[in-house]
Amino acid sequence: MTPWCWGQSAPAAASAASPAVVVVLAGGGAKGFAHLAVLRQLERDRIPIARIVGTSMGAVVGGLYASGMSTEDIERMVGGLDPSKVALDQLNRLELPSRTRAYQQKYPVDLEFGIKDGRVSFARGVSDGQRFLALLQALTAHVPPNVHFNDLKIPFRAVATRYRDGEMKVFDQGALHLAIRASMAAPAVFSPVQVDGETYVDGGLVANLPIEVALREGADVIVASFLGEELDDVKTEQAGHALAVANRMLSILIHQNEKRNLALLRPWDVLVRPSVQDINFADFNRAPEIVERGQQAVLMVQEKLTALAAVFAAQRAPVATTRLSFDQREKRIVAIEAQGQKDVSQTYIQTMLSPMLGQEFSPQLTERYMDELYTSGFFDLVSYTLEQQRGDRYKLIVNVREKPYSPHFFKSTLGFSTERHGITQFTAGFGYRRPWLTPSGLEFSLDARLGTQSELAARFYQPLSRGWSVESGASIDRNHLPLYKSAVFNGEESSQKLAYFNQVVQSVDAQLVYDFERKMNVKLGVASSAIRRSFDTAFDGSDSLFTSTNLVKYEGVKAQFQIDQLDSFSFPTRGYFLGGSLEKGVSGALYSGGRLTAKWAQSVGPHIFNMGVNLAQDRVTLDCDACRSPSRLILGGFQNMGAYRMGQLIGDQLAHVQTTYMYRLNDGGLLNQKTYVGTVLEAGDAWYKGDPMRWRYSGTLFVAMDSKIGDIYLGAAAGSGNSYNLFLQLGRRFNF
Repeated sequence: MTPWCWGQSAPAAASAASPAVVVVLAGGGAKGFAHLAVLRQLERDRIPIARIVGTSMGAVVGGLYASGMSTEDIERMVGGLDPSKVALDQLNRLELPSRTRAYQQKYPVDLEFGIKDGRVSFARGVSDGQRFLALLQALTAHVPPNVHFNDLKIPFRAVATRYRDGEMKVFDQGALHLAIRASMAAPAVFSPVQVDGETYVDGGLVANLPIEVALREGADVIVASFLGEELDDVKTEQAGHALAVANRMLSILIHQNEKRNLALLRPWDVLVRPSVQDINFADFNRAPEIVERGQQAVLMVQEKLTALAAVFAAQRAPVATTRLSFDQREKRIVAIEAQGQKDVSQTYIQTMLSPMLGQEFSPQLTERYMDELYTSGFFDLVSYTLEQQRGDRYKLIVNVREKPYSPHFFKSTLGFSTERHGITQFTAGFGYRRPWLTPSGLEFSLDARLGTQSELAARFYQPLSRGWSVESGASIDRNHLPLYKSAVFNGEESSQKLAYFNQVVQSVDAQLVYDFERKMNVKLGVASSAIRRSFDTAFDGSDSLFTSTNLVKYEGVKAQFQIDQLDSFSFPTRGYFLGGSLEKGVSGALYSGGRLTAKWAQSVGPHIFNMGVNLAQDRVTLDCDACRSPSRLILGGFQNMGAYRMGQLIGDQLAHVQTTYMYRLNDGGLLNQKTYVGTVLEAGDAWYKGDPMRWRYSGTLFVAMDSKIGDIYLGAAAGSGNSYNLFLQLGRRFNF
């Protein structure tokens, strides 16, 4: 009998010395912030921790604390996370390369897949877990890359599940951040992690409350922080669909191993059980509330903790804690080596990281460049280690894991749009990219769409050096559009359709591109184009205006610049956009075209304001003064003079200004699919040279969602000349 057992029998070895207190921290996502209350109370009671054993979120909190971080810093650094960005790797478009942003507009369906070994392959999880891995690596940068976890400030163990056979893996040495990340690789949520050639997933599958590990590690007293509930107390949900059944099976598996481990607790062990059943996996923004609930649970077992504290208070000397003597001397990067890549060239990785050569090592700067590698789109996991060469000279070893479907990347696109007494449009297609055809980074892409808008385009892209590249390609675009009476008779107000026409644009181009650090790009090149228009219906009184010249061909030069700092292209809440282009025919038809587009967005809380200006010219000089050439400038539809039908306003000159107010109804949850209501006020016109420009006005009320399949909105608009419109859009927008 010993005083710290509160009248219970204890192992004989424990009675001769101070008890070894092992803290066990369970998995449970954001619920794990309750663990901080347990650790704080042990600090206050001056109860030394012999070891921490954690699973999943328990490994995150326990590993960071064991490395020397305070509970306050853990709550601030991890609790302040945007779960959609860090936990689920949702990328702000400003973090993406310019080419990726443009590709994202063409393929808004947020699903990428590929063909690997003759089979369709998808991502390893909803999230790559890269951002969380990078955060863990930054927070543990002071820990040597290959350390025995007994040498941390507090000895530590992380529990994971070996993917090969489902056996439990207890990490006790190696890279601390990788061990933690492996422990929290929840199936179908975070991608698995490879460590020393083995693949690991979440430790909750085998021991979500790893009391059995603590006992094997020689725990005299266990202080366990448990985030679950008894299986018998869990409300049974109806098996409504396959996903619900799969989720239920996973929950049962976790509950069963928790139940097995709870049965191992001894009468003198301490079980802290906070009430967090209503907390969701990703409720990181509720960290203070969760910690407070943990504190309330600690109070329920305070009598046991006080008795345990009395045992250590009676010791003649304070119990020493193990501390790792970290090397804080300067580290200078003198070499960069890439490991793990198969299709991506090592030269590409070294070029991306070349600004770090000769510089003093900085965890923050390194994290930034690792993020650039990740957002390049070729990898689903990026990490690094330092290898000492001599003195303060170190090699940076970058470990990458290419996406499981590399190097064949596919994306899909869908679009549907309809309006009252206007036109219904639809399109479906796919995009294919095959990068790294050569070690220098040659990439081939193919775009194919069918519907009222059709497209077939093939392009080649070749990077030259950091920032510089060349691209070339050929494309055929076909649009099926109505011709309205207002486009024929001097722009008079009319929504009467006279005919439908097909407009086919064929082009071949080559361009030199420079990208200014993902903020601005400039393109200079040459192009050859042919524009053909054909009508499906003859109509009286206007044939001579369009049919005398139904084919325009020219070769010319073109220039383009674009500054894109909008957080969303369709429904921006902050940032600005400025873009311009010029194209001039030097042979063939006398063609000249240009466009200037500007957009600004700002938000105050849920209130969002947008302003935009669009000026354009698309002119071919013809011998017939009364004839009109095919034009690609049209107005009509949402945020393009919404009171008018799509294509109702057409010409070779265009002027348009708009201001949009939106109120954000919700933040869109983990997937950031924000919902808005708002209004658009517009003025503008599209007209042909020789016709008068008439300012027309439009006002729109709408509800919209910035979704993972593209734009979704429903609107009603009214404008000058008694024009009005109702419209619905799903998926990719129809732009001309």
